[in-house]
Amino acid sequence: MVLEALNKIREAEENVEKMRQTAKAEVSAYEQKKAEEFKQKKAESQEKITDLLQTVETQKNEQLQKQKDILLSDAAEQTQEFKEKYEKNKDSIIDYVIERVKKIYGSQ
Repeated sequence: MVLEALNKIREAEENVEKMRQTAKAEVSAYEQKKAEEFKQKKAESQEKITDLLQTVETQKNEQLQKQKDILLSDAAEQTQEFKEKYEKNKDSIIDYVIERVKKIYGSQ
């Protein structure tokens, strides 16, 4: 009877050890699976971030290009206006200077 009890205890201990090994293997497999899922999610997130940054950079570059075009257009308009004003005023200034010289030195 004691021998039977010892055998049952031994069998129970063996079963517990098998169950412990099985549980350990399942936990290890679960950890590995979750680590792979985490790695995949991390890669996907990194890809999304990269895409988002690329999109933002493209938008900023487009905005900067538009601003540059506007500024260049404004500068060209101002340059043209200055040239027109210069040409318009140049003749009147020259005439004014000639008249002053004639007044001061007389016409000859």
